[in-house]
Amino acid sequence: METFGTVVVVMAMIALGVLLIHLANRQTSDRVATPTTAAPGRPPGSAAPGRERGEPS
Repeated sequence: METFGTVVVVMAMIALGVLLIHLANRQTSDRVATPTTAAPGRPPGSAAPGRERGEPS
């Protein structure tokens, strides 16, 4: 009976780990899918604000 309880606890921990990894992967893929390369209306290769006037970064 003690062995059965240990097996149940181990299986529950594995299931919890799988769930946490799945949620972390989904969150990461959502972040990767979000375009962040350029502001709306600005071409991707344009200079950052302040760089057109030669201001140091």
